[in-house]
Amino acid sequence: QQGQVGKEQGKVALSDAEYTSQTVDSTREVDPGTLVTEPNLVVDRATGKRLSYGEIAEFAEVPAKMPVVAKDELKNKSDFRLIGTSVPRHDIPAKVDGTAQYSIDVHLPGMVYASTVHAPVQMATPQSWNDEEVRKLEGVIDVVQLDRGIAVVADTFEHVLAARRALSVSWSKDAMAEGYDSEQALDRQYEEVAAQDDSSSRVHETGDVDGAFKAASRVYKANFKSDYGYHAQMEPLNGVARFNEAGDEVEVWEGTQGPGGSRQAIARALGFETSQVIHHQQYMGGGFGRRTITDYTIEAALIAREIKRPVKMIWTREEDLAFGMFRPQTFQCLEAALDGDGRISGWRHCVVGDGDRLIYSGIKLEMYYGIPNQVIERRGTSHGIRLKHWRAVAHPFNIFAIEGLVDEMASKEGLDPFEFRRRRMLMTPKADRVFDAVERMSDWHTERPDGRAFGLSVTERSGSLGAGVVEISLDEKRGRIRVHKVWVAIDGGIVVQPQMARRNVESGVVYGLSSVLKERATIKNGAVVQSNFHDYQLLRMADAPEEIHVEFLDSDESPKGLGEIGNPFIAAAVANAFHTLTGKRLYHMPFTPERVRQTLEA
Repeated sequence: QQGQVGKEQGKVALSDAEYTSQTVDSTREVDPGTLVTEPNLVVDRATGKRLSYGEIAEFAEVPAKMPVVAKDELKNKSDFRLIGTSVPRHDIPAKVDGTAQYSIDVHLPGMVYASTVHAPVQMATPQSWNDEEVRKLEGVIDVVQLDRGIAVVADTFEHVLAARRALSVSWSKDAMAEGYDSEQALDRQYEEVAAQDDSSSRVHETGDVDGAFKAASRVYKANFKSDYGYHAQMEPLNGVARFNEAGDEVEVWEGTQGPGGSRQAIARALGFETSQVIHHQQYMGGGFGRRTITDYTIEAALIAREIKRPVKMIWTREEDLAFGMFRPQTFQCLEAALDGDGRISGWRHCVVGDGDRLIYSGIKLEMYYGIPNQVIERRGTSHGIRLKHWRAVAHPFNIFAIEGLVDEMASKEGLDPFEFRRRRMLMTPKADRVFDAVERMSDWHTERPDGRAFGLSVTERSGSLGAGVVEISLDEKRGRIRVHKVWVAIDGGIVVQPQMARRNVESGVVYGLSSVLKERATIKNGAVVQSNFHDYQLLRMADAPEEIHVEFLDSDESPKGLGEIGNPFIAAAVANAFHTLTGKRLYHMPFTPERVRQTLEA
């Protein structure tokens, strides 16, 4: 792809049997240094003659050890032909005209439908149910017990839904989540856990943190909270499974973020070798981390083996929420120490929640701020709720807390948010560049119209670094925050596909904004309260920003991740803009109308 074969491979001798008469002379040795690539071809610059990759494949041998290619042998950036050029996506026409096939579109001869009812309290097991009554319903083929639920199987999905409604299950009372109240835990228990002194929970430590705080001229503290988040993928979770006649091989059709891991998980569940699972990857109607776990397709396979017919498993939206895998809720306590010159010399950040790395990833201050003394702690507390990676994992709520405290310090120190970071936070050179860029892009120092305000935040994910600004307004009576404009400057290394990268960032902005303003899942008596999109609110098109501006900084570094960096900065940027507009601070995301009104009245 870089366009030049490594010189250290030596000379390449080709014979008449190895290429056509239109290629190089049969007795000529070719110096790899004279070879370049063109679309589908390797070209000898000395003679202008060429070989297609297909022709090369007829005689080429893969060496036991691939040669090392020195950096100076790679193509110059100015000579890139495809890298940095937007190439049309081949899937867009099919997705627009409806011919793209998702797993929910798959239909096999003799296929039947299934859906599982899981316990309201996650991980409880079925004890008894009205089996005989359900089997008498129209179209019902079978009722199958699974480890964590009861699946109904019928000839149509409409008959499956009717059977689901008729199913009455008695569940075990031994699940860990039994009686769990997420709001009560977040408001009371988590703060108590945060106060515990447990050095074994440290995940990152540099310098002399205790010394920095003892010598501090002043200390700032703040606590932040975030609620459970649901992935809210548009295509309901589903998978199709079919066994061969001998029952020793299964085919599955599903949209997954990890086909290899899916095959392995299905094989384990069936007691198969991975080679006994044939996987057909389909388009995916949203993943965001949830579709790296294939529990719904495993259920399809288990039922297909039980009834010996192809099965399409579909979880209803209500089932997906009730048995969801959530972004964990968190409580965060932060402290910053300022030295005699007002620079940030010490930093403490404690995160309380369930999910290990799901709660503490993304606290990478050294990527953007040069704070010499830091300690990052994770305080675990488990409730038996299923958890999963959620777009950008822990970055959204951790950066919300970090940048919320930074903005609060800037305000109390009487400095512009940009100036505070430059003078007090010892920004890294890369951070300097992205903050300079977004300051220019947003025209930060131009006065906003009445009722509008700016908010600023850093953003980071997968090796990429950025800075974002939002412009908001506020309907105080309704408690409704409206984000009108967004600017994001990102250093993601060499950007291979600019248009695709820009769309990824724009998608992350909207996805993140939805979670910041609306989305929250809560647990009462061990059961998820929300059941569908009427009470698990999502951002609507009318609420989306009017403008999203994305700029990628020129870079010679290797490409970094850009699929999730549009999400992490939104919460802090919105909260910081809210403070500029009202003088009040938001410490609990999402910023629902009720919370906004309570903050304004406090």
